[in-house]
Amino acid sequence: MNYTNKIYKWTFVSLLFLMGTNIHAQEEVLLKEPLKVPSEGTARFKKTLKANSNDDVKTTYRTLSKEQFIGVANGIHGDDLSTSNELNLSNTLQGRILGLQVTTNANVPGGGGASITVRGKDRNANNSPLVLVDGIDRPWQDLNPEEIDKIVVLRDATSKILYGSRAANGVILITTKRGESSGLKISGGFEIGMKTPTSNPEFLSADEYAQYYNQARLNDGLPAFYSEQQIAAYRNGTDPLLYPNVDYRSFALKESAQYQKGYLNFQGGTKKAKFFAHLGYTGDGGLEASGFQTTYERFNMRANVDIELSHWATLKTDVAGRAEFRNKPAMSTGDFYTDLASTRALEYPIFIQEGDSRENTVLGASLHHPQNIYGQMNYGGYDIQNDRNIQTRIGLDFDFNDYVEGLSADVYASIDYNSMFKYGKNEGYNSYAVVMPGEEEGYQLQLVNSGLKADDQQRKASSDYYSNTFYGSINYDREFNDKHHVLVTGVGYLQGTSDSQSFQVHKHLHTGLTANYMYNKKYVIEGSSVLVASNTLQNQNQSMWTYSGGLGWIVSNETFLKNNDVLTYLKLKGSAGVLAHNNSLNYYSEVLRYGEDGDARFGPTNNNRYPVWKPTPYGNEDLEYEKSIEFNLGTELALFNKIYVEANVFRNARKDMPVAMDDFYPDYLGGNQMMMNYNSTLSNGLEVMVSYMKQLGAWHVGFSSNFMYQQTKWDDVLEYNFDENYLSQKGMPIGNVYGYRNKGFFQNANDIAGATRQTFGAVRPGDLRYTDLNNDGVIDEDDKTYLGTTDPTITYGIQLNVGYKNFNLFVHGSGLAGHYINNNSLYYQFDGLMNYSEIARGAWTEATASEATYPALTTAQSTNNFQNSDFWLEKGNFFRIKSVELSYTMPAKVVQKMAGIESTFTLRGNNLYEFTTISNKNLDPERPNTGITNFPIMRSVTLGAHFKF
Repeated sequence: MNYTNKIYKWTFVSLLFLMGTNIHAQEEVLLKEPLKVPSEGTARFKKTLKANSNDDVKTTYRTLSKEQFIGVANGIHGDDLSTSNELNLSNTLQGRILGLQVTTNANVPGGGGASITVRGKDRNANNSPLVLVDGIDRPWQDLNPEEIDKIVVLRDATSKILYGSRAANGVILITTKRGESSGLKISGGFEIGMKTPTSNPEFLSADEYAQYYNQARLNDGLPAFYSEQQIAAYRNGTDPLLYPNVDYRSFALKESAQYQKGYLNFQGGTKKAKFFAHLGYTGDGGLEASGFQTTYERFNMRANVDIELSHWATLKTDVAGRAEFRNKPAMSTGDFYTDLASTRALEYPIFIQEGDSRENTVLGASLHHPQNIYGQMNYGGYDIQNDRNIQTRIGLDFDFNDYVEGLSADVYASIDYNSMFKYGKNEGYNSYAVVMPGEEEGYQLQLVNSGLKADDQQRKASSDYYSNTFYGSINYDREFNDKHHVLVTGVGYLQGTSDSQSFQVHKHLHTGLTANYMYNKKYVIEGSSVLVASNTLQNQNQSMWTYSGGLGWIVSNETFLKNNDVLTYLKLKGSAGVLAHNNSLNYYSEVLRYGEDGDARFGPTNNNRYPVWKPTPYGNEDLEYEKSIEFNLGTELALFNKIYVEANVFRNARKDMPVAMDDFYPDYLGGNQMMMNYNSTLSNGLEVMVSYMKQLGAWHVGFSSNFMYQQTKWDDVLEYNFDENYLSQKGMPIGNVYGYRNKGFFQNANDIAGATRQTFGAVRPGDLRYTDLNNDGVIDEDDKTYLGTTDPTITYGIQLNVGYKNFNLFVHGSGLAGHYINNNSLYYQFDGLMNYSEIARGAWTEATASEATYPALTTAQSTNNFQNSDFWLEKGNFFRIKSVELSYTMPAKVVQKMAGIESTFTLRGNNLYEFTTISNKNLDPERPNTGITNFPIMRSVTLGAHFKF
C-alpha cells in the first residue's frame, strides 16, 4: 500500500496543479463573456427532480407515461448519488427517495451495508426489499454510483406485482448505464480524503475508576479495595508497571483513516452499435494504530453493449466484474472494539519491556484479562480475504411494430458467480501479569497467556454462489384514435440460486399478465394477475395466484382545469392488491426431521454407545404463502410548473405469517418448532414529497424534501393468553420493547421496607424501584408492559441545491424519529469487574441522591437494575447532515482552451453533524453501539477532480 499511497499523493498534487492552471485560464476570459453555463451539480439535481415529476416510468418489463402510471414509484439518478463519500451504495440512499427507510450500520471497511426497508417494516424479521440490477436479483451494494443510470423504488401493489413472491416488501430497480448513438464520451474522476469516527466513547481513567470501584464496594458493605496511595500512584504514573493508567483506545486507534476513489467511464456508439464501459477503484482502511492493518480495496468493471441485428431485433450483452481484497487482524472487528471498551484503564501495562522485535518484547496482562491488545494486533495473526464476482446477461429486444403495430418483446438470460476465499494465520503470544515485588527481588511476572508464532498460512474459509436467471416480457402498446391507449404486458421470470454451504437450489418462478387502459388522457384503469411459485413450499401450496388493480384520473386534463397557470398538473390515483410473500421459510418445513441428540449406553458395563435420534422440528404439509393485502390512495400535482407535490396514504395487512408454534404445545413434547401460518400485522402510513426548482438570473435554486410516517402493529400474534391485558402484544407495534415502569431510586431502608417486594434479587438504597402494575403485592414477570418501539415511525430527508454561475452547493440531510434507543449496552450497564464509562459519574450515593442519574454501583451482579425497563430507554430522534458538496465547474470558454475537457472540482463531506434528542453526545445517535462493540460510523471529507470530454 505504500507505493499506492505515493501514487495517490502525486496524483492529487497534479490535480491541484491542473485546477490552478484552469483558474488562470479562466481569468483571461472573465472580462470577455459572462458565464451562463450551469454547474455540473445543478445539472445533476435538475435531472433527478425531472425524473420524479415529468419523466416516463420505466420498469423491467414496460414503460409508461406519467399519466398512464397509477402506481407509486420514485427514484434518483446514479450521478446524483455520487455527492456522497460512502463506499457502500446502500448508505448513499438514506433520505434520498420517498418511502425508503435507511438505517446506517457500522461502516466496517468492505462492509457496513445499511438496513433498508420500503415503507417501514411489515413484519418483525426479514423485511428487506427485493433489489434487481438490470432485472436480476443479484448483489448490488458494491456498485459505484458512476455506473448506475437510475434507481427506482416501487411501493404499491400494481407496481410490485410483476416481480413475484419476493416483492411484497418492496422492489428496488437499479439500471446501469448504457451506450448512446453519439461520438465517444469519456468521463472520470478521482477523490481522496480522510474519515474519522462520529462517536467518541469515554471511559474512566485508572485513578477515577479506582475511586468509583471503592464506592461500589462500600455500597456492597465491603471495605475499600484501593488505598489513597494506590489511587495517587495511578494518577501520577509513579509506578506504571504495578499501577498502570492506560488509555487503550488512544493507544490502539488512529484518529482517522484514508479514503480514495477513482473511476473512468466510456460511453458512445452509432445507431447500429452502442456501448458503455466502467472502471472503478475504491480504497478504505481501518483505524488500527499498529500491527496488521485493516484495508479494503475494490475494483469494479462493467461493459454493456447494444448491437442492432436488424430493424426489429437488438442484441444486448452485459458483463460486470468485481474484485475485493480485505485484510484485517485475526481478531474480529467486534471483538477488537469490545476489548477496548471493556478493559479497565488499570488492568495491565501494555509493555513490561518494550523491544524492537517479538523476541525481546515482554507484554503485560492480568489474571482477570490475560489478553494484551498490542499482542492481539501484532502477534495474534491475520485474515486475508479475496472476493470475486462475475455477472453476465445476454438478451434480445424485439420490435414487431412493422408487422403488428405496438407489439414488442424481450428475452434475457444471465449467469452470476461469486467466490470467496479466506486464508491467514492464527498465532499466539506470551503475556504476563506483574506481581507485587518482594523485599529483595524485583517485580515477579506470572505467565497468564501463552502462544507460539505460526510459520505457515492456513485456509480459513471459502464459499461459492451461483445464480441462473431467465426472464422475458411481451408488450402490446398502442393508441387508437388519439383517445384509447392500451398497454398489455405479459411476463415470465425464473431464477435458481445455490451456494457451497447448502445442497438446496433455491428456485423462484412467476408469470402473469397486466393490462393498462387510458381514455382520452384523463382516465386510467389497470388490472394484473400473476402466478407465483417457489420450491420452499410443497404440493398444492407451492403456487399462488396474486391480483392487483387500480384507477387514475388526470384531473388537470379536464376542461375546467386545462391551461390553468396555477394548478398545472393534478392526478388522483388508487390501487389495491393481494400479493404473496415467501422469503423467510426454510426448506423441508413440511417434513418431520430427526437429529442426533446424545447417546444411549448398553451392555454389561454400559460401554456400548449408540446415538439417540429425536424429532427436531415437526413438519407441516399445510404451510402456505404469507399474504400481503395492500391499499394505496395518492395524488400528484404541480403548481406553476415549478413546485411538484406527491402524497400517498397506504394500508397494508400481512396475513398468515409463518411462525414456530412453541407456545401451543407443552414442554414435554420437546419444544419442537413446527411452523404454521398464524401471525398477522396491520400497517398504516403517509408519505409526502415536495420539490422545487427555479432559475433567477445566474442563480439556480432547488429544493426537495420527503417525509414518511409509518407504523405496523400486531393484528394477531402467537403468545400466551395473559390474564393481564397490558402484557399482550396484540395491537402493539412490532418493534416493541416490553419491561417495567420505573419509579426512580430507593432512597433509604425505610423506602425499601414500605415498597412492594421486587423479585429480581436483593435491593438496597440506590437501586431502581418498579411499578406493581397488576397490584398483586409482588413485582415479577407479570408486571411487564409495553414501553415503546425501537422502530422509527418517521423518516424524512431534505436536499438543497444552490448554484451560482459555475459554483454549486448541495446539502443533503436525513433523519429518523418516533422511536426509542435501548441503552442496554456495556457502555451503560456495568457491574462486577466491568469497565466503567463516564456514565458512572452520575451513580447514586447518599451525597448525590437528589441528582443521581444512574443506579448505585455494585461489585456484584446488578440483576435488579438491569431488568428491561423504561429507565434505559430514551427517544432516539436525530437529524444528520448526511452529505455536503461544494463544486466548481469550469466555464465553456475555459473548456475550449483545455481541448474540450470539462472539469469539475469538488469538496465533499459526509455525516458532518447530528442534531439529536439522545443525551450522550459521545455516541452516535443512529447506532449508539458503534465504536463500542463494533466499527464506528464514519464522517469524511474529500477533495476530488472530475472531467469529461
